[in-house]
Amino acid sequence: MLQWLAVGDAAIDLTIFAQYGVLGVIAALLIFFARGAHQRERDRADRMEAENKRLNELILDRVIPTLMSAARASEETTELLRAIQRERELQQIQQRKAAGIE
Repeated sequence: MLQWLAVGDAAIDLTIFAQYGVLGVIAALLIFFARGAHQRERDRADRMEAENKRLNELILDRVIPTLMSAARASEETTELLRAIQRERELQQIQQRKAAGIE
């Protein structure tokens, strides 16, 4: 008869559960599957953490520099539009003065 059940890094003494009969066997099976599920979830969490780290590095390497250049382009566009607006205002002032003089 199987007396010890190895689960991950730990071993379970099945004789403890055998004294309780069917309930003991069910309890042993629950512990066995719970530990396996726990290990799977731990592995999954580690994979998700690695993926999260990879995506953060991608953001730092690609997205932030692109956003910075987009912000610079927006600032340059704003300055250009202000300059064009100033030129239009000067032209209107000059036209008004010329119309008033003639």
